[in-house]
Amino acid sequence: MFLNNISKFISAYQYGQASDETLIVAKAAFLDFIGVTLRGFKEKPSQYALMTMGEIFQGNLNFDLEASIIGKSDNKTDVLTAGLINGISAHSLELDDGHRTAQMHLGAIVFPTAIAIAEAYDLSGEEFLEAVIIGYEIGIMLGQIANPQHRDRGFHSTGTIGTFVAGAVASKLLKLDTDQIINVLGLCGTQAAGLLESDHGGSMGKVLHAGKAVYNGILSAFLAKNDFTGSESIIEGNEGFLNTMVYTNNSLTKNNHNLEKSLKELKEIKFRDIYFKKYPFCRHLHSAIDTTLKLRSTIGDEYLHIESITVKTYKTATEHNNYSPKNIEQLKQSLPYAVAISLVCGEVTVDKIDELIKYGLLDAHSEVTIVKHIKSLASRVVLVLDEKLNNLYPDKRPSNIVIKLDKSFRNGIFQNITLIPKGDYENPFELKELLEKFRVLNPDFDVNNLVIIDNIEKEQSMIKVIETLNGGL
Repeated sequence: MFLNNISKFISAYQYGQASDETLIVAKAAFLDFIGVTLRGFKEKPSQYALMTMGEIFQGNLNFDLEASIIGKSDNKTDVLTAGLINGISAHSLELDDGHRTAQMHLGAIVFPTAIAIAEAYDLSGEEFLEAVIIGYEIGIMLGQIANPQHRDRGFHSTGTIGTFVAGAVASKLLKLDTDQIINVLGLCGTQAAGLLESDHGGSMGKVLHAGKAVYNGILSAFLAKNDFTGSESIIEGNEGFLNTMVYTNNSLTKNNHNLEKSLKELKEIKFRDIYFKKYPFCRHLHSAIDTTLKLRSTIGDEYLHIESITVKTYKTATEHNNYSPKNIEQLKQSLPYAVAISLVCGEVTVDKIDELIKYGLLDAHSEVTIVKHIKSLASRVVLVLDEKLNNLYPDKRPSNIVIKLDKSFRNGIFQNITLIPKGDYENPFELKELLEKFRVLNPDFDVNNLVIIDNIEKEQSMIKVIETLNGGL
């Protein structure tokens, strides 16, 4: 019943139903995705994955259906490989968009899926946007149903729910009927995977979740297109997604009203509620970074006189308590280091992080002064679970930071709080800020090529769109 209603929504939704606001946010999200993915392709996970797929296929690129790898404009590959690599690239920098209450990254799933199929079949910009909007809506709905319980049980929603999202996007672009879409989503459910231990363990597994969600969603759609069947009860069945990966003690019956309510609200597009990221760190660290940078504007370069740093925040944020990150994946999850870098450098960018790593930030010892200062400050960060702030989560992601200076500054105390980090709907980026983020990530890109996004709904060839965006370097 549940998948049947979702499938009907996917099949029936038309581009004309989208509001102007939804289309504006969709285009902004696409621009942000391209910028993050172009730079993300240069990162080790994307390069390793591309090398691996090359080994598997032995360099054979003669495919009937071809799609682009963003950041590699010299040739195309099969739709599955393109989806996999683009998903990994989009998530590699920890700069891709997300949704606060759905607790997942959507753009890293939606756009790689939509690009792969829309380009392979040379669909129109309108068809592309139609599928993109559906993907965000399905992802937000399922994420809000499943979380926070799903995350609290150790699952990474971008990988698990993301598989359903990719299946929904692929189904729309392949123009599947309702019964076929049910099979797609049924197959997605049995492939939904992603454990947060990959994240906490500081591995590349977290970015693989995004790539595999795209891969599995596309695969499911093509299988169903050829009459391969999936379970219609994969969501609410006794051993389905909700009963095994969300609720405990088979308690779905107590939550049936959530499913019914979500289905009724499915056509109320929530696209505007996504957030865009400013810093290459886990989103749970962003309010602390925002707060620290505010305090830094007052303290200035006197950070050497800091005696203690207390970060009062919500439970999930306090769990990002790695005081000795050994690799970049662990660093992106370290709240103490995020605060220390903000205080010492006054900026938190991909280039600055790369520079600090070259200076030995992740080494056991470094003689570079700036690194020594960061390590020293990180060791003075105390993370405190504040019950009042915790009660505001997940509607807000607050961080209250108290910095105490030493006696030479009269034991001065500076304090500030951020309830909602920069980039959320209530504290949004302006378009010029998104463009600046793009420029900083890709300084050699000809930004004039981005104009094609402004009127993408009028474009009749997604091949032309992607070639334009992928050829700007």
